[in-house]
Amino acid sequence: MTFESASERALRFVSFAATFMFVVGVLLTMTDIFLRSVSTLTVQGMVDMMQLCVLTGAMLAIPHAFLSDQHVAIDLFVERAPTRVQLALRIIAALLAIAFLSGVLWFSYQQALNEAHDTSQTIGIPMTWYWAPFLIGIALSVFANIVLMVQLWRHGLPAKAVE
Repeated sequence: MTFESASERALRFVSFAATFMFVVGVLLTMTDIFLRSVSTLTVQGMVDMMQLCVLTGAMLAIPHAFLSDQHVAIDLFVERAPTRVQLALRIIAALLAIAFLSGVLWFSYQQALNEAHDTSQTIGIPMTWYWAPFLIGIALSVFANIVLMVQLWRHGLPAKAVE
C-alpha cells in the first residue's frame, strides 16, 4: 500500500466519522421535535450539542474534500491551459493552502489555549470539545494538501482534470 492510498483511505474514514456526526445532529433534532410534539419535554442543551455536531462534521469532512478535489472551483481559464500549466497551478494552490492552513492552525491553537477553561452557554460543555475537532480538521487539511502535492508531483494531473 502506497503513502497516497493509505492517506486517502485514512481521510475517507475520517469523512465517514464526519457523516456520523451529522447523523447524530439530525437524530438529536428529530428527538427534540418529537418530544416537543408529544409533550413539554425538550432535549436539554440542544443548541450546544448541535453546534458541536455540525462543527465536528464540517471540520472532519474538509480534509477529504481537499484530497478528492471536491471543493467548489471556477476553472474556466485554467482548464484551457496546457497540462503542464494546470499541473503547476495545482501544485502552487496546494502550497498556498498548506501555508494558509498552517497559519490558521497556529493562531487557532493559540486561541484554543486562551479559552481552555471556558464552557458552552447552555449545558457547560468544555470549549476544548469544540476546539479539538476544529484543530484536528485543520491539521488534517494541511496533511491532505501535502498528500495532494505529492500525488501531483509523482503522477501528474488525474485523468478527469486533463479532459
